[in-house]
Amino acid sequence: METGYLVEFFEEKRILCGTVLELKGERLHVLTQNSRELTLTRKRVLFANPAPLPASASRQQWLDYLQEVARKREDFKAAIRMADLWELLVEENQAVTRDDLADLWFGGKASPDQVAAAGRALYEDRFFFKHKDDLWVPNPPEVVESLQEKVRREEEAQRELETAGALLRHAWEKGDIPDPHWRERLIAVLKDLAVFGEEAPHYQQGKAFLHKAGLNADNAPFRLLVRLKVFQEDENLDLYRLQVPTDFSPEARRQAVNLAQSRLPDPYESNRIDLTHLECFTIDGERTRDFDDALSLEPLEDGWRLGIHIADVASLVEADNPLDLEARERGTSIYLPEMRLPMFPEEISENTLSLVAREERPALSFLVDVTAAGEIKDWSITPSRIKVRRRLTYGEVDQFLAEQDETLAALIRLARELKARRLARGGYELKLPEVWVSFNHHGGIHVMTEDQETVSHLLVAEAMVLANWLAARFLSERGFPAIYRAQPEPREPIKTEEPKDLVALWQDRRKLSRVVMDTTPQPHWGLGLPVYTFATSPIRRYLDLVIHRQILSLLKGGAPLYGQAELEKILMTIEPAMRRAGLLKARRLRYWLLKYLAGQIGQKKEALVVEPLQNRYRLLFPDLLLEVFLAAPASLQLKPGDTVRVRLDKVLPREDQIKLSLA
Repeated sequence: METGYLVEFFEEKRILCGTVLELKGERLHVLTQNSRELTLTRKRVLFANPAPLPASASRQQWLDYLQEVARKREDFKAAIRMADLWELLVEENQAVTRDDLADLWFGGKASPDQVAAAGRALYEDRFFFKHKDDLWVPNPPEVVESLQEKVRREEEAQRELETAGALLRHAWEKGDIPDPHWRERLIAVLKDLAVFGEEAPHYQQGKAFLHKAGLNADNAPFRLLVRLKVFQEDENLDLYRLQVPTDFSPEARRQAVNLAQSRLPDPYESNRIDLTHLECFTIDGERTRDFDDALSLEPLEDGWRLGIHIADVASLVEADNPLDLEARERGTSIYLPEMRLPMFPEEISENTLSLVAREERPALSFLVDVTAAGEIKDWSITPSRIKVRRRLTYGEVDQFLAEQDETLAALIRLARELKARRLARGGYELKLPEVWVSFNHHGGIHVMTEDQETVSHLLVAEAMVLANWLAARFLSERGFPAIYRAQPEPREPIKTEEPKDLVALWQDRRKLSRVVMDTTPQPHWGLGLPVYTFATSPIRRYLDLVIHRQILSLLKGGAPLYGQAELEKILMTIEPAMRRAGLLKARRLRYWLLKYLAGQIGQKKEALVVEPLQNRYRLLFPDLLLEVFLAAPASLQLKPGDTVRVRLDKVLPREDQIKLSLA
């Protein structure tokens, strides 16, 4: 190769022409068709041939010549059909040179420009030939087909990317996606991204769509869904993350309607006693719409007969039918500030199954004879028929009925005695206030705390604990399979004697061992009971319904409805369902509390120090029972129980972020 030679080389994925101005050993100083001068290694040269211009040619003459050659070679290249060449050579499966291919296509001895054009076509080819040691080998047909299919998919993906990006940008600006097919598809992708983030099945594709639309913020998927009116501003994404059932199947709905409209045969009619003469009453919250339990109190010569009457769902809902199986899948009703997710459809949970006032209802009655001092003399469990005479609320009992009503006053005294005896056996009752969130007509958030130590709560809670304990005793003493609730001793020692403030109670709660469910009867440390289960809320908890069915089977003199293996199978469904419900309720309450605080940015609040941590403190807002964290310098020395005044600097409810500073 000499000065004045015409060379071709790659520059930023393009083949350019140039002329050699100077030889520098293994390097060439070249003038390109773009009027640039650069240095190339000889290895970068794809094709070289002498140029016809004299050494005296001017720079402009060289540039004109180079541009003309480049145009001519592109024209020759455009005329070459690689598919035709491949068909001529594929059966022979022989490697050929670039010159051979040029001769074959153009006929006879190809010119340098035609050879260079063949080289350009070969380098641009993605399907038909592969390059090996300066030779070109035809790809097998299956390889060609695979490569073409890959390119088709890439091109289709690019077209999809362009379309999706344009539609998402339109959605952001106009609030709609006009193409129905694309709307359905993009909404599905956006939901996955909004709910699962980086764990979404199509995360990379979704992010590419959004990037093409110029929507790169982390919350863009959620904001788009709000603009498209698919999500509400306060959409509960945990319903999707935790896969919480929110609708009943058509079959379950039909069964609920049939149950509400028709009177089914009572399988326990022969065992059921008539207790409609009793003055039964319910005590619940003001917003309660499904009533699981009622109470009655009759005087005896040496004490009282306490009646704890539980709705008999088992006699109305057949085991393993669609209605029952959907209740099992839910495990429990879930009550959130803005919505209810009942275990049974409202058609029956709020009427047919419920102990509605002034309506006769089947019940499972726990009749307990006790002395005035709370000593249990005798007890029985029986299917019954009752009629609730009064529906009371916690507030009504606390405000005026606790002292005015003789029955309630006696029942409260009895509940105190029962509780004292139970706790004397080693129990520890950790009663924290309960936080409630409600909304006014304009959507404003109202937060209140409810004391769980009132006489009405004491009365109801102690009666339910008693019934649950007796249900567990009834089954365990007779060797009937059951699911029990147990609590091991605390992970750390807890002092149970002295009164405690809110911080001490909060710290105790973190020391408690988790309550577990098992088919083996075990003690419940917190309640101070040797055995315990749930039997008092069969409308709201599936475990209670299971226990009722076992008790009724025993009372009827038959075999247990559920064997050990079946109960273990049920437990595998309802235990995670109940954990899911607890997690959902905790997260949603925290969301609304943060939303409430988001309207108070810049304001100052009192907080209690719960725990010092490295470079920060765990705090508790006592009016909200909300845990937060305060970043603090090492010079700040606080201890549990201290009160600190903080300022709300930033609150992002959906991101579960709250930033505080010392006020």
